[in-house]
Amino acid sequence: MTFVAPTSQTRQLVHGSAEETVLTWLRDTLGTVAPRDPRTRRLGERRYRLELLAELCDQETFSLAASWLGSEAVRSVKSKQDYADDLRYWANCVRELTKQERLSWASVTPELIEVWTKIQRANGVKPRTMNRRMSSWSSFIQFVAWKRKDRNIVTPVSRYDRPYVDPHDEDTATPILEKRELHLIIEAAETAEEVLAVVLVYTLAGRATECCTALRTHLFSTPTDDGVQHWIKLVRKRGKKPDWPLPQKLWDLIQLVAARHPNSLTVLVDSEGRPMDRHAIDRLLTRLGRKAGVLPGRELTPHVLRASRLTHMHDEGKRLQVIRDYADHASSDTTLRYILRREASKNRAELAEEAVDVYANLTVRFLGESPAI
Repeated sequence: MTFVAPTSQTRQLVHGSAEETVLTWLRDTLGTVAPRDPRTRRLGERRYRLELLAELCDQETFSLAASWLGSEAVRSVKSKQDYADDLRYWANCVRELTKQERLSWASVTPELIEVWTKIQRANGVKPRTMNRRMSSWSSFIQFVAWKRKDRNIVTPVSRYDRPYVDPHDEDTATPILEKRELHLIIEAAETAEEVLAVVLVYTLAGRATECCTALRTHLFSTPTDDGVQHWIKLVRKRGKKPDWPLPQKLWDLIQLVAARHPNSLTVLVDSEGRPMDRHAIDRLLTRLGRKAGVLPGRELTPHVLRASRLTHMHDEGKRLQVIRDYADHASSDTTLRYILRREASKNRAELAEEAVDVYANLTVRFLGESPAI
């Protein structure tokens, strides 16, 4: 199927055409975003990502991008949205560096990648961010080569362009909250809606999109020998829809918020009853993190809550397989990254403390005797 870029005349899609049905689905799946002006850095009005891509890409590239984003090559909704944002990013880069108004799949050349890489390094962009941008474009070009059945089409990104990413670099790793810091964040919340957003993401170790798309119709209860068990049906990555048990306290909080906004459909809403998306969760957590004074110099994100819950499970002695299943990680290697970081931090603290035994008695004359505890 060849996709036609939506215009002002085709935005109000007429039902009946298979192509229009697919475009409508993809438009709604990619959702909306508030594009940032590259010069003023101000956010504009929210618009459909698909329409923005139609304006930024030439006809062929838009058709290929829509086919790629709608395919099983990009499975999760979050990945589709992130890749769409990356395509918009590359369109703006091409416009800035080559003055080319519309993005073509052939616009990003090895020469452009080389110049772009040097600019990113000069601006202090993190290696992980650079690698992610290059990986998204490489994935798109690989799809283009397959779609066009042209083996001569290859990614412009080479191994010589990619900066080294230290897998053990904790400066760029997701920070972990201690439980006392989580308490401060919850205490900083002013409404039941804000508390629910924090504790739902933390309790389920959920991804923001999963929690934001949870509907009240996804909630149900089943009888047990001891009373009743409450559940929520999550829509997770790769289309899985597991039934997730909810603790009674969390269920009660969900019911409290639902009673305050009886006409809302989603579990997570703001104080006005409007559905919360992942951007709203990001803004809320950033504000609560600053108010609580946690993670100075870093942003509190939904992934911080997710990573913190998985780490706390490790602290509580849960097995690797249990943590992996709870996190819905495709690979144990992903889960191990959280555990190994925690173990490394604990080991460093123990080894540093053991070093004190060597010189403790020799520093008494300067520090005095340590008070008894």
